[in-house]
Amino acid sequence: MRLKKGTSLLQRKAGEVKRYRQEKKIVPIIMGCIALLTVIVYVISLLYTRFGSFTVSVNKFHNLDYGLSLCERSDFANPTARLDCKDSKEITNIDGRLLDTVPLGSVDGAQNGENYICYTFYCKNTGKETLSYSFSMNIVNMTLEIEKAVRVRYITSLNNGKAVSTDYAKAKSVDENLNPVPETYPRECKPFLEERMICYEVQKDFKPGDVMKQTVAIWLEGNDEDCVDKIIGGVFKIDMKFEVTSVAGEATK
Repeated sequence: MRLKKGTSLLQRKAGEVKRYRQEKKIVPIIMGCIALLTVIVYVISLLYTRFGSFTVSVNKFHNLDYGLSLCERSDFANPTARLDCKDSKEITNIDGRLLDTVPLGSVDGAQNGENYICYTFYCKNTGKETLSYSFSMNIVNMTLEIEKAVRVRYITSLNNGKAVSTDYAKAKSVDENLNPVPETYPRECKPFLEERMICYEVQKDFKPGDVMKQTVAIWLEGNDEDCVDKIIGGVFKIDMKFEVTSVAGEATK
């Protein structure tokens, strides 16, 4: 009986040693897989940071009597329902007043500067009916609270008429009535409408053949008190959506 117990004890210890050796071989493999997965996720995140910085899209309709088309050129040689400005940049902060010296919108498509992103495109009523459409700018990615120092300039011109320029920024605070207090540099800005929505507007009386030229510029405002070192490496991306809301006074929904 003693011999059997000793043999059993030896067998158990031998089994433990075997399992230990197996685990010692497996653990590095598992750690290697985890490290590889981390690298893959990191690479994917870099690609996401690098591409698709600005997207514009319109809803599609089967009814040909009304609809919107987009194009980077005013002649609408290649109309589409979606535009992608894939030029993403690593930028540092600037004084927004410098952009007053730049002819923003003078170049169709991407017009990026050294430390800002600028994109110009056109929206056209390609249908047969006068319509109203809504448009919204939405934040699809923001990290490190970079949105607190971002400025978005939106310039529009209907049928080559007078250009209207509006700056947007996250409100710097709220007053005693919880109303947003707007940023005022480089000019008074409209506060972001929501945490992830910059603006929502409606364009009415958009006639067949009407063309709206639109320019969007994005930069980091160096004079903003929230433009600090902790936002270095942050990501900020937006998209813009257009949707027909009514035709000749009748809602489409």
